[in-house]
Amino acid sequence: MSDESARPLPTATVARILGELGDGLRARLREPLVAVFDALDDALFDLGERTQSGQTQQILFDALRECRRQRSAVIDRFVSRIGDAQTVRAKPAEGDATLALVDPDELELQLAIDAMAARASQRLSHLLHAFDQRVAWLQGVGTADSALNPFGPYALCNAIRAAAAGLAVDLQTLLILFKIFERQVLGALEPIYAEVNVRLAAAGVLPMLGQGRARAAHAPHPEVHAAPVEALATHAVARHAGLIAPLQADERELLTTLRNLLLQHGAAGMTQPIPGPVAEQATAALDHALARAGERPLGGQPLPPPRLLANQVLDEVRQATAGQAPSPQQSATVDILGRVFDAMASDQCIPSPMQPVMQTLMLPVMRASLRHPGLIAEDDHPLRQLIDLVAENAIGWCPSADPGAQALNDLQYSLQKIAGSASPHDADTTVAQLRAKLEQQRRRSDLAEQRAVEAHAGRERLWQARRQVNQALLQTIGSANIPSWVRYLVTRPWMNCLVLLWLRQGPDSPVYREALGFAESMVWCATAGSGRIEHLRMRALLPIMENQLRQGLAMVAYQDHEIRQLVGELQEYVRYRVGDLPAPAFIEAAPPAGIAPGALAADPGSVEEQPLPHNVNPDVLARVRGLRPGTWFTFADRDKDGERVKLSWVSPYSGRCLFVNRNGLKIREQRPEDLAWALEQGLVSIVEGEGPLLQRALSNALHQARDDDAKSA
Repeated sequence: MSDESARPLPTATVARILGELGDGLRARLREPLVAVFDALDDALFDLGERTQSGQTQQILFDALRECRRQRSAVIDRFVSRIGDAQTVRAKPAEGDATLALVDPDELELQLAIDAMAARASQRLSHLLHAFDQRVAWLQGVGTADSALNPFGPYALCNAIRAAAAGLAVDLQTLLILFKIFERQVLGALEPIYAEVNVRLAAAGVLPMLGQGRARAAHAPHPEVHAAPVEALATHAVARHAGLIAPLQADERELLTTLRNLLLQHGAAGMTQPIPGPVAEQATAALDHALARAGERPLGGQPLPPPRLLANQVLDEVRQATAGQAPSPQQSATVDILGRVFDAMASDQCIPSPMQPVMQTLMLPVMRASLRHPGLIAEDDHPLRQLIDLVAENAIGWCPSADPGAQALNDLQYSLQKIAGSASPHDADTTVAQLRAKLEQQRRRSDLAEQRAVEAHAGRERLWQARRQVNQALLQTIGSANIPSWVRYLVTRPWMNCLVLLWLRQGPDSPVYREALGFAESMVWCATAGSGRIEHLRMRALLPIMENQLRQGLAMVAYQDHEIRQLVGELQEYVRYRVGDLPAPAFIEAAPPAGIAPGALAADPGSVEEQPLPHNVNPDVLARVRGLRPGTWFTFADRDKDGERVKLSWVSPYSGRCLFVNRNGLKIREQRPEDLAWALEQGLVSIVEGEGPLLQRALSNALHQARDDDAKSA
């Protein structure tokens, strides 16, 4: 990519595009950052009012005054750093060559920055995939990485940390600031990145990126009906920005094609236009038929299947108008919604108890669609957004996630109330209330899922640290015949120190390798010969090992008297090895009873794991390992109706899969081999379905209409 011939844009054009990109982001992100400090002001004031401690209250109000005083400077510093190459994610600090304590405040701040950048990158991965490649192409580098994108989430998170460095506030205030920044600024990036992708493509920056997947969305195979996520995300922003024509979204294309097909079929049977008075009579009869249908759910009567309901509504209009059908546009709208909701009702992603709930939505959507035919393809329409929320709520429903079906009944009642509302204003009010409730439930489940993932990721990382430290110490000790005291010191107290350094600094850091060198020195002292050179080296190592032992044990919270005891024993042991003292009694004494956390009893993986299942199909295993977080599964081994769970996170260390229910609560974790075996045995099934539910329904309705048209021909 660095070759100019591979990048046909002139250098001046590239510089102009990058400059405009930075200017646009600076202009778009200044307002959300102002909102960050407004929210921070309110949060600190509320905390200060609620606290019972005078000292804590003083700290909070001092921080409030400092943030008010410095807010303009912090905003200016942040905005000036947008697009700066120095804000990209830096490599982990290598630390000093000596074993040193890590500032816990700095560690916590860095962990908070890395965590919120990682969450934003994962949430926006469908947009960053193209954005990173386009920025890397403009910069002429060969690696497309979100961490190296000067306009990506990592760079923005590093920019806010650098901008807030001048605030004289405590750690708690900074963490509150970063959390609000994540919600206000990083949460506003999706439409910005979507628009940027469209603008860059229009400017000739990898314009074909993602189009191969877009064309695949129109293929007739049922597994590829969905459009690429990037196209769906960018469409709304681009449409409002006037960047693309209004009929380029896949759902709009499907709806337009379906409507034209039904209109052509309806026009073939029409011999003359409908007179004006008759058309008005048909419209009134249509409204009356829908009102009568809306009374059924409130009266406890089930609705007929969607297509049958659509035909009944049209038949009732014909009877009320002496055989005159509604206009072709109205008939096509009713027919389309009957087909679409019939496809949604038969979608295997929707559990059986949730299908009547989805069907209840048909009546309010049909009433609104008769006034606005393109409603179901308008992603900013309240009813369309309600369809998406209900579909998202429905896919994960199962009895175990909703004991007593309370949430199901509440949702059903709200939709029945909307369907039976005589006043459009009342229906709109109920729609707004239900959307707010479902949005709140989604935010609550997202927060619970995030906590479950973070807790599980922490345990997995600790597991990996213990595993690697175990292997390193086993390799260091090898088959050496060392005293019990040396083995105890290396495999118990010092292993805890190594695990902590692995977690904080990483296995390749000089600090970790220096600590591992202490274990190697102890083993060498126990196995070295008795010559003069060996004794001189032991005497030279003793002060270094004493200092390492003191600092390492203090880092893992050993008490002062315990540190003094172990350091004293180390001194006695080395003096015994050089011949200054007789053999101390503690050298071959039995170690303290019990196995301390981190003890080198065995490989933690071999202790905790069960045997792998035999004869796992490699194709099924490969499919499992290729699944992405967000895939839904049905587990049939606990509940006769099946338990719906979502693949939330896959461990990069052990490959374990974490599953949560629709409430965001952890349900189980499984190894890929166990999951593949359960799939083969029929104990688990994948909830198939690519793309949004409504898009699949439109695609299926279009294929069905084409089949009907072919049969009638």
